[in-house]
Amino acid sequence: MTGIFTPLKRWWESKRDRHMFILGTVSFLAFSVVMWSIVYFFFLGGAQDPDLEHLRNGTWAGLFIGFTVLIFVGPEFIHYQGRWSFLMEVMSSSSRPELGRQRKEAEEAATLLGSVWSARLKAHFIEHGLTKGRVTPIEDLESVPEDILINWWRTDDSRFSRMLDVEFLREPWLNRSFGFVGFLMTILQLCNMSFGIVRNAAEERINTLVIWDWLKGERIDSVPAPYFDDISGWFVLLVSVFLLWASFPASGERPEFETTETRMEEE
Repeated sequence: MTGIFTPLKRWWESKRDRHMFILGTVSFLAFSVVMWSIVYFFFLGGAQDPDLEHLRNGTWAGLFIGFTVLIFVGPEFIHYQGRWSFLMEVMSSSSRPELGRQRKEAEEAATLLGSVWSARLKAHFIEHGLTKGRVTPIEDLESVPEDILINWWRTDDSRFSRMLDVEFLREPWLNRSFGFVGFLMTILQLCNMSFGIVRNAAEERINTLVIWDWLKGERIDSVPAPYFDDISGWFVLLVSVFLLWASFPASGERPEFETTETRMEEE
């Protein structure tokens, strides 16, 4: 039995720098499948709806596979994510005594996450005098695919906060909310325009909801899908795409605006 899994173990070890990304991707896909199964059976009535019967067997299989994957892969991803969170705290610290106390644990976390994170941690230690060596700018270090999501998740300098210079918009949790809402609205509206999300007179879920007619309370507020002539639908789609785009980090250094108090202090 050990010989059967040897190639898989060898492949897994060769992808050490990708472990967290792979575990996170698999966990997300499994969670999404389980969530779809819950929506299908409890909210769409898929167990009794004849129009959704063609999805029933696949949804049952997805629920079983997704739940099984979450049981085995989910805890491992949570462990990696916890080590990553700790490493991010260490790399955001500039206190030499604190870095010295956390050095051993941070190095173990970086080793678990892969060579890219070990290099970043070493560069941080060199910058703060804990290790001898040449200081390497962070932009010169090797990047990893998850950097896009990591930077989005942590940013307090989003494109939206640059457009409206309001301190509240720099809260990471608010920025994530904008991103999630924008992503979900984009997927839902694309499905609405392309395949339809509301029922027609024959109780088939193949009609596109005309958002403006729905807001006005029209008796007939949908048309057969696909339907791309609804201006209000395009407006919702553009707003949702904008929310998603604006939630990502802005490029370049954030400009510092000179306040009246700052000018008085300089004088």
